[in-house]
This record gives sequence, C-alpha cells and structure tokens, in this order.
Amino acid sequence: MAVRIVPEGGWQAPGLKTARPDRKRKLVRERGRQEDAAHLTLIRKLPCLITGERERVEAAHIRYSSALYGKANPGTGAKPDDRWTVPLCARLHTEAADAQHRSGEEWWWEERGINPLLVAQRLHDLSAGLRAAAQPEDIILAAMTAIIERARREARHD
Repeated sequence: MAVRIVPEGGWQAPGLKTARPDRKRKLVRERGRQEDAAHLTLIRKLPCLITGERERVEAAHIRYSSALYGKANPGTGAKPDDRWTVPLCARLHTEAADAQHRSGEEWWWEERGINPLLVAQRLHDLSAGLRAAAQPEDIILAAMTAIIERARREARHD
C-alpha cells in the first residue's frame, strides 16, 4: 500500500504568472560574435588560398570547431567570429558544386591538404598585430600574402 505524503498545511495552489519577467535578471551572454570588418577587408584583397587567383576573392568563414585551436562551433546557421576566415575565390567558396559550404567542410579542407584553422589564426594574429602597430596596408597585405603562399606550397608538398 502506497503512503501518501501531504505537506503540513496542505498543498498550495501554483502561482499564476501575471507580470512580464524582470529584464534586469536576464543573463547577458558572455560574448557575442566577434566582428572585425578591417580584417575581412584585408582577407578579400589576398589571393585565394587554394588557387592563388586574385579575382572575386571572398572571406570564407571556417565553421567547424576545434579544441586544438580553441574554436567553438557557434551553432547551426551562425557565422563564426571573423578571425576564423581565409580568402577563397567565389567559385570555391559558394558557387561550384563542390564548394566549401556544399559538403563536409573538414573533409573538403583535408582533400586540399590545408589546415584552414592554422592559416586563419596566423592571418588574424598578423593582421591584428600589424594594424595595432599602425603599419601601412601594403606592408600588412605583403605579410599576409606570404602566409597564403606558404600554405599553398606546403599543400603541394614542394
């Protein structure tokens, strides 16, 4: 036989919500998406990381996560921070049937022999550092282009 437990004074009726929640109590997100428009402008002026083309280059955000690089996945459909971008020609970024965002992204990069997270990290660190030191754009672009060229050489195993 089950024993029924009743609190002293009986059960109270549940309270009814009559007011809107107090916005002051709402938790604020620790950080939102980190945007860096100046960095994206520089990325678009670099050669494509895969082909070396300089026409119609776009800032391609790397969406997959990696604990090694401290990159969390922002969630489905959300863009990652702008620091996680590399230059890709429009064809390879979005237009071609086998474009970066049309298949498994990690696999796509593995097939090309390039670690985009390492390249993106190097590009952003250099970009941020040289911009903070007030270096001219041509100096920044030359240094960033060297990173792209090195990654392309290493992918070809030259």
